[in-house]
Amino acid sequence: MPVSEVHHVAVSVSDLERSASFYEKGLGYRRTLRAEVGGPEMTASLRLPEGTRGRVQYLQGPSQLGQLELIEWEGETLPQPPVDHRRAGTFLLSFQVPADELEELHDRLAELGAECISRPNRVLLQNYGYIRAFAAYDPDGNLLEFVSLPTPEEIREFRAKGGEDAR
Repeated sequence: MPVSEVHHVAVSVSDLERSASFYEKGLGYRRTLRAEVGGPEMTASLRLPEGTRGRVQYLQGPSQLGQLELIEWEGETLPQPPVDHRRAGTFLLSFQVPADELEELHDRLAELGAECISRPNRVLLQNYGYIRAFAAYDPDGNLLEFVSLPTPEEIREFRAKGGEDAR
């Protein structure tokens, strides 16, 4: 039996308030649960060093699925290693955005000081069709991707034309 969709993603941050504000103002997520975390059960279940404690802030988008759990651990925060597509592990977090909101989101993130890699652009996804996308970094250097997907009808039309440009 398959499990459900991704419920939430936990992201370690260096400044909980700064990061929560970024996701709230930039993506329109809303803050939900805020809590102190730690203790022997958490230490054992996540294989954390003894005595690890932190603060969390959950943020929720339009549904309860795909929440963000931001965690600021006590003590020194190590910097995010540079994004390298060859490194095993999480490469980026991707968010679906309606096509008519993509440019506005890009501008809003840039105004908040996010480094946006490019303006939204059209990208061919083999056997699927064209998406529009751009990527930006959050305050701790996590790579975020924002995509507008084709409609089911556009995908069918693209495939019916043998993967040729369906414009």
